[in-house]
Amino acid sequence: MAIRTSGIISGLSASDFVSMKEKLADLQRQLGSGLKSETYGGLGPDRGFSLAFRASVSQMDSWQQSISLVMTRISIVDTSLTGIAKTVASTKTSMQPNEFTLSSGRTIGQVAAGDGLNAVVSMLNASDGTRYVFGGRKSATPPVLDAAIFLNGDNSKDGFKTVMLQRMQADLGVASATPEADPAATGRLNLSAAGTQPVTLAEDGTHAFGLKIGAASGAMDGIAVTSTAGPPASLSIATGAGNASPGQSLTLSFTLPDGSVETMTLTATEADAEVVASNEFRVGATSAETLDSLRATLGDQLGKLVGGKLAAASAVKAGEDFFKGETNPAALVGPPPVETGVAKRLVPGVSGTMADAIAYDTPQNAEAKTLRWYQGDRVSANPRATASAEIDSAQSIYYGVRADEEALRTAVQYMAVASSLRFNASDPNGLARYQALTPRVVTGLSMENGGQTVQSIQIEIAAANTAADSAKTRHGDRRAMLGALLTDIEGADDNEVAVNIMALKTNLQASYQTSSMLSQLSILNYMR
Repeated sequence: MAIRTSGIISGLSASDFVSMKEKLADLQRQLGSGLKSETYGGLGPDRGFSLAFRASVSQMDSWQQSISLVMTRISIVDTSLTGIAKTVASTKTSMQPNEFTLSSGRTIGQVAAGDGLNAVVSMLNASDGTRYVFGGRKSATPPVLDAAIFLNGDNSKDGFKTVMLQRMQADLGVASATPEADPAATGRLNLSAAGTQPVTLAEDGTHAFGLKIGAASGAMDGIAVTSTAGPPASLSIATGAGNASPGQSLTLSFTLPDGSVETMTLTATEADAEVVASNEFRVGATSAETLDSLRATLGDQLGKLVGGKLAAASAVKAGEDFFKGETNPAALVGPPPVETGVAKRLVPGVSGTMADAIAYDTPQNAEAKTLRWYQGDRVSANPRATASAEIDSAQSIYYGVRADEEALRTAVQYMAVASSLRFNASDPNGLARYQALTPRVVTGLSMENGGQTVQSIQIEIAAANTAADSAKTRHGDRRAMLGALLTDIEGADDNEVAVNIMALKTNLQASYQTSSMLSQLSILNYMR
């Protein structure tokens, strides 16, 4: 008869053995994986903390990914802006007014400006591989056309050089292909014929083109000056009592298309003077002869002003017409409406040419026949807001940039103007024109009018980068803290697990031995 073992030693049932083996297997899994459980349910009451902490870590990882992408883009923008600033500075240095050695109609400074223009365009078309960073919200395609295209135009639309030529024709008053070198250019002023008295000088109409007559000053015996403010403004210079004396002078002022003001001083000199300066006129035997002499000098000085400073100012104004374009909302409203920045074009005058143009064309017509140098987003009011990223809870940064922002557009505009004019060594006004162009380009590239500069854009972008970097550090610190908490909640202590494994193995071994001994127990063995 066998003796019952049930109840003699507790914990030796089959289910107990299975439970102990499962516990051992789980401990061995913990030792291998380092985790207390493969499921959140196995964490018991700590599972809520684990889920919450992991959600926070996931959100921070998402922010960190955005921050990494944004900081890469900001780095590209900053590198481009730094390069643009250096190129602008180099171009300014190259534009030396007295360096007038020509090669293919351009000076060394102009060639440098052309190279700089290409470099700036390349930098404005910078991309991180997924986004053109200077296009605002329109970031899938390059924001700026190649310089060769927007300068020369394409088969369907005009480029800057056509706009500049037509503007110079309108300002200088001639329809030739080289109005700046045409001796017939008048600056849109009508000067009475030689021998005609009184001498009159008058604007040829009411419009925005050419020279605008300003004030006349100075006292001269035998000469009487009458001014009419207009528009159109005019001057009448007649004989008066007596005759001019050497050293007496008359000063006339003129406003140029770019807003600059030039003065012209005509000075009387001795009738028999051996050397007469370009702005001097000989005193005649009578006031009438003196006036004829004054008129001749006035005509010569006007020719130099027109072929020199007026031509340079006209080219600069053409740069504004093309690159800044039309910005007046009232003019752009249509119908149909036209986006800001379309080039300002002219309407031919009654002659059918731009020589007597008196008005700008409509933005709609200009859009149809003129290239836009900037192809990016033109709608957004704030360029920075065209690119944003959430970097923390309730914190976003704005780092968008547009190539048509004032500072960047100005760099493109003045380099294009500087590189596009052509000169001829035989042109008597060529040097004067170049000497009038260089300070205008240098001043424009200096961006010292109180407006935006390349550096001011960098400062704004740097602020976004600083915020992103601070958030990156903050997330890194918090993630490390949450990682430690998750390790405490989810992680298994190797030492504790090893001790439990040893204890469980010992218990299992003892249980197996006890069970084996009991399985061999019988009445016969018991009585032995």
